[in-house]
Amino acid sequence: MSNELHVTSLIVQVNPDKMADVRQKIMAIKNAELSANNDVKLVVVIEGTSQKSLMDDISTINALPGVLTATMVYHQSEELEEGEI
Repeated sequence: MSNELHVTSLIVQVNPDKMADVRQKIMAIKNAELSANNDVKLVVVIEGTSQKSLMDDISTINALPGVLTATMVYHQSEELEEGEI
């Protein structure tokens, strides 16, 4: 089990005709959370135990039909103390 916590935020540009589908699929990703949105952009926050897990989720989002771009704008990682979740 990893003792790291990684957090990243993304700006996701979406074809307006596909926005509802993209929002629904992102909300179904276990470690993803929608923070803000308008008609063509979403702000998504993803947490994970490794940088690889974040990159996998970003790749999943990038591959969704209707997603034009998914750009990482922030990444933080920290080592957790034993017993922290």
